Amino acid sequence: MEKIRFAKFTLLIEGIHKCIQKMKVDTVSELGIKSVHVSWLYTLLRHEEGLTAAELAQQSMVDRSLVSREIASLKRSGHVSVTGGSEGRGYNSRITLTDEGRALAERIADEVLNVQNTVDEGISEEELRCFYSTLDKLSKNFQNLTIPTGKRII
Repeated sequence: MEKIRFAKFTLLIEGIHKCIQKMKVDTVSELGIKSVHVSWLYTLLRHEEGLTAAELAQQSMVDRSLVSREIASLKRSGHVSVTGGSEGRGYNSRITLTDEGRALAERIADEVLNVQNTVDEGISEEELRCFYSTLDKLSKNFQNLTIPTGKRII
C-alpha cells in the first residue's frame, strides 16, 4: 500500500481538481467571467473590508501578478472596485466587491453550497472534520516541502 499511496493520492486530487475546473468552466460561460474570477469573488464575499492583490493571491494560491492583471477585467465589468495605493494601482490597493459583484458572488456561494452538500452526501460530520484536518496538514507539509536542487521526486 505504501508504494502506491502517493500515486493514488495524486490521481484522486487531480481527478477532483479536474471536476472542479470543469464545473467552473461550465458556470463561467453563463456568468460572463473567467474561471479564475470565481474563487476571487467568493473570497472577496467573505472579506467585506476588501483585500489587497497580494492578500487575494495568497488566499487563492496564485501569483499576485495574475491577480493584478485579471482584477482590471473585473473592475471594467463592474464587479469590483479598487481603491487606495497609487490611483487604484499597485499591490496596496484594496479590492472590494461592488453591489453587482456581491450579487454575483452570492450566486456563486449558493452554487458552491449546493455542490458541497451533494459531494458530502453519505459522509458524516466527524469524517469530514477528520478529512479536512488531514488535508490541511498535507497541504501545509507540501507547501513546506523543499527538494534539493538536482533531485527529482518523480
